[in-house]
Amino acid sequence: MVKEETLHTATATAFRRDSLTWQGYFLIAYLAYLQAALGPLMPFFRAEQRYGYPEASAHFSAPAIGGIVAGIIGARLVLRFGRKAAIWFGGAGMALGNLLLAHGGILPLSLGGMVLAGFAGTLLQNAIQSSLSDRHGERRAYALTELNVGASLAALSAPLLISGFERVGLGWRAAIYVCVAYFACMWLSFRRVAVPMPAQHNLPAQTRKTPLPRLFWMYAVVLFLIGAMEWSIVYWSADFLERAIGFERTLAAALTTFFFVAMLIGRIIGSRLTRRYHNTTLLAAAMYLAIGGFLLLWLAPLPLLNVIGLFMAGLGTANLFPQGVSLALGIASAQVDAANARIGLSVSLAVLLAPQLLGNLADQIGIQSAYGAVLLFQTAALALISIANRAVQRQLSA
Repeated sequence: MVKEETLHTATATAFRRDSLTWQGYFLIAYLAYLQAALGPLMPFFRAEQRYGYPEASAHFSAPAIGGIVAGIIGARLVLRFGRKAAIWFGGAGMALGNLLLAHGGILPLSLGGMVLAGFAGTLLQNAIQSSLSDRHGERRAYALTELNVGASLAALSAPLLISGFERVGLGWRAAIYVCVAYFACMWLSFRRVAVPMPAQHNLPAQTRKTPLPRLFWMYAVVLFLIGAMEWSIVYWSADFLERAIGFERTLAAALTTFFFVAMLIGRIIGSRLTRRYHNTTLLAAAMYLAIGGFLLLWLAPLPLLNVIGLFMAGLGTANLFPQGVSLALGIASAQVDAANARIGLSVSLAVLLAPQLLGNLADQIGIQSAYGAVLLFQTAALALISIANRAVQRQLSA
C-alpha cells in the first residue's frame, strides 16, 4: 500500500522517481495498452460484427470525440475537482468504455463506449502529464520520456495478448478483461498517493485567462500532425499488412508488434539522449527517421522490407510525442493544465479526423493508396518543426 506523501516543489535537484511518478508511469501504461489494442483487435471485431471500413474507422474516431470534449472542458474540471479525481475517474471511465465495446452488441453502444473511453483517457493523461510536469519542473523531459517508455511497453503487449488469446480460444475480449483487472490493482496500490493541485488553482482568475504563447500553438499543431500520423499507423497497420501486403489476418495483427517494439526501444534510447541533446534536435531527428521508415513500409516490394519499414517508423515515431509535449509545456509552464488540455484537444482532433479520412479513402481507392496520407502528415509536421525549432533556438540565444 502506498502511503500519503508530502508534496514538494520541483527544484534543480537530481531527478527522483517518487510514488507520484511511479503512479503516473503505471497508469499511462494502462491507457496506452487500451489505446493500442483497438487496432489489432479491429480485424476480429469487424469480422464478428460484419462491419466495413466506415464502421471500423468510426470506432477509431469515436475516442477522439470524447477527447475533444475533454480538451475543451477538462482544464475547468481539473481546477474544480482536482487532478486526483481526474486520474481515478478517468481510469474507471476507460475500463467502462472498453467493456461497452466488448459487450455492447450494437453500433451505438460500442461507439458510445469509445467516446467515453476517449473522454476519460484524455482526462487521465492530461492530469498525469501536468502532475509530473509540476513535480519535476525543468527535468520534466526526463519524466515525460520515461512515462512514454512504460506506455510503449504496454502497447507492445496489446497485439501479443490479442493474437495469443485468439489462438488459445479465449477470444480478443480477454485482452480487455486483463487490463480492467490491472486497473483495479493500480487503484488498490496507489489510491492514497497525494496528487498536487494545479498551479493555476491559486492564481487570480485574470491571470488564468492569459492567452497561451503563440509558439506553444505552433507545437500544438505539430502534435496534431504527429497524432494523425501515429494513430493512422497504429489503427490501420494490421489491415494494411493483411490486405495490401498479403499476410494472414492473425499474423498481420501479431506483426504490428514490431511497431510497438520499436517504440519501446526508441523511447529507451530517447530517455538517455534527452540528457545529452536539446528537445529540438531530438524532435527533428525523430521525424526524419519516421518518414524514412514509413516510405519503406508503404512502398517496399518485399514483405520483409515492409515489416522492417514498420519497425523503423516505430523507432522514429517513438520520441515525437514526448519531445513535442516537453517543448510545448516548457513554453507554457505557467499554464500547464490549460496547455495540456489544448494538447489533448489537438491530438484528439487528429485521431478523429485522420483514421476516418484514411478509412473512407481505403473504401474508395484501397488501403495501399490511402496509406499515402500518412506521408502528407509527416512532411507537414517536419516543415512546421523546422520553423518552431528555429524560434526556440532564437529564444535560447537571446
